[in-house]
Amino acid sequence: MQAGRELFEECGFSAVGIDAVARRAGVSHGTFYTWFDSKEALLREIVTGVTEDIFAATSIGARLPPDAAYARIEAANRSFLRAVTRHSRILRVLDSLADVREDFRGLRLEIRESFVQRGMEGLIRLQELGLADPLLPPRATASALGAMVESFAHLWQDPVERLDEAEAVDVLTRLWAGAIGLAPQAWPGGDRAAAATEALHE
Repeated sequence: MQAGRELFEECGFSAVGIDAVARRAGVSHGTFYTWFDSKEALLREIVTGVTEDIFAATSIGARLPPDAAYARIEAANRSFLRAVTRHSRILRVLDSLADVREDFRGLRLEIRESFVQRGMEGLIRLQELGLADPLLPPRATASALGAMVESFAHLWQDPVERLDEAEAVDVLTRLWAGAIGLAPQAWPGGDRAAAATEALHE
């Protein structure tokens, strides 16, 4: 898997053959087929692992209390930017294939769906706590905000943007919090949010 990832990132998917992967891994051509039936299967396995890493990295869970809404959004955005940066080259390989191949388009949609579902659950929880606009449709809102963060995560690394990580996280978090109508008491300056943010960085 490591050999395949390196080659896909270096050369692009179409330019890489199974023989090249086997050579890079130091195994025989036949050994490749012990584990994968095609290079498409290899890429899917690599991308699945990458997705699991990003999902785990951005799962705030019990690290912050449920009502520390702003701090939770901020922490998730920071973790997402870092994770996408870590995996940016292989994600670009997936995107290039998803634009022209139905099977990889389906894989990309599956990945996005898992993040949209989690975004929906988070928004519904905030609505139930009275911290977000109760009139917002959860799925459409989670989908739109997820697309914003995903696109920005790929673009902000461009030197033209001239944003460091702290600025990027601040912009994303303010936009997200504003978009969901986050209650005034949940913005920075509220005792609970400030305490939670401080605890996260200890």
